[in-house]
Amino acid sequence: MLRAANKKVALHSIHKKGVQNGNALAFISTGSRSLDALLGGGVRTGMVTDVFGASGAGKTQLCFSLCASCTKSGWRAVFVDTAGTFRPERVSEIADREVLDRITFVRALHTQDQIAALEKAWDSGARLVIVDTLTSLFSAEYSGPSRHVAVMSHLRQLGMLAITADCAVVVTNMIRNAPTETGVSLEREFLGSSVSLYAHMRLKLSLEDPSRGWFHAEALQPPAGTARFAITSKGVHERD
Repeated sequence: MLRAANKKVALHSIHKKGVQNGNALAFISTGSRSLDALLGGGVRTGMVTDVFGASGAGKTQLCFSLCASCTKSGWRAVFVDTAGTFRPERVSEIADREVLDRITFVRALHTQDQIAALEKAWDSGARLVIVDTLTSLFSAEYSGPSRHVAVMSHLRQLGMLAITADCAVVVTNMIRNAPTETGVSLEREFLGSSVSLYAHMRLKLSLEDPSRGWFHAEALQPPAGTARFAITSKGVHERD
């Protein structure tokens, strides 16, 4: 069994081999030039992008914009909804109703539904696979070390799907307040130590100005950096 530190190296190695064998990277735009630049050109195929933040930080809205961008390019998308967040009317508002025909929707009520959705993603030939949210069902069904093991196993499957099917995988996740030795609570990604082993890129979102719909993104791996963007009725875009 691979050590945890080596698992990420192995996944990146497999990704590199996939690119060398002819699976050239493609990029799916977020709708914001600044956010795309932070991600190296947009959300990349062949990679797992982890997007986390507090409730209202824009995670699901970003996923909707990615779905719109992907399907407007003529590609297919799969949206795995574990928390009842998917809103087809919102995707239509950002793009148009025709794009919904190119989105396969999966409502996962249990972790087995979430895991089984990967086969649908493979069969559909999707270029974008979204899991919103990654850990909520695992949090309800598992506890202790077994929760970490189950999430890592699922993420490894998602990573292999991204590489072998040449699609972009985007997962969203929650944050929790974690106490420190000094007694001060810090915001940390839920199960972040496990998620970080398999995510190629990690993006923390936060709400900056609710009245203007302004948001802030921080890339944690790799490379580090920040971007600011807005979310309106037409989805993610540059700030005025």
